[in-house]
Amino acid sequence: MRRFEGRTVMITGAARGLGREYASYFADDGANVVATDLDAAGAEETAAAIRKDGGVAIGLGLDVTDWERAVAVVAAARDEFGSLDILVNNAGIWGDYSMQGALGQDLDNWRTALDVMLTGPFVCMKAAIPVMRERRWGRVVNISSIGAYLPGSGAYGVAKLGLNQLTYQVAAEVGADGITVNSVAPGTIDNEATRRQVPQAALDMLVQQTAVKRPGTGRDLYGAISWLCSDDAAWVTGQVISPNGGAVARF
Repeated sequence: MRRFEGRTVMITGAARGLGREYASYFADDGANVVATDLDAAGAEETAAAIRKDGGVAIGLGLDVTDWERAVAVVAAARDEFGSLDILVNNAGIWGDYSMQGALGQDLDNWRTALDVMLTGPFVCMKAAIPVMRERRWGRVVNISSIGAYLPGSGAYGVAKLGLNQLTYQVAAEVGADGITVNSVAPGTIDNEATRRQVPQAALDMLVQQTAVKRPGTGRDLYGAISWLCSDDAAWVTGQVISPNGGAVARF
């Protein structure tokens, strides 16, 4: 069953990693995909791969902190496909990010983290939601992290916790327009970025602290994201859902 036939989804940070996986899965589910990334060539590579597999996609360059560019990308999506129905705010900084706690980070590192992972989703929601309101239907999923609740995560955790609060606030403002806004806060995911950030011994320890005794995958996360974007979740908004394999640490 192609759940998103006739829907258009915009995914930020879609040039590689989980963003590229989400783009592929949405395409398989019938969506028109707008793959965006600071790396414009990478976004187009994602779109080209989808088209090669028979899907429908365009790739566009986007700095998520750039208001004028965000408005232009949303307009391009509407011009190409007639609507913009789903926004997945996935762009972030993880694999190469310096986790030095809060006080150990320099101001440039701090500002970059908050710009990309908190201001960026705000900018994209502010640009996309007026288009969703035109059809009185929309879904926004903000990709947060279980790191929002863990000490030592520095500006990364602060940005993700702030993103959860932003999710609550925007959800309250747009619910009457048929638009839901939720956060997905993943636990430990087995991908290239995590392996760059987390030493193998620490990764093994985190996995053993889960109920299922394995790290998550992009497919695991897509299950939660796609449900939130479906009609089945029409009464779910302002929530933070954490697919984490039953992590022992609770928040």
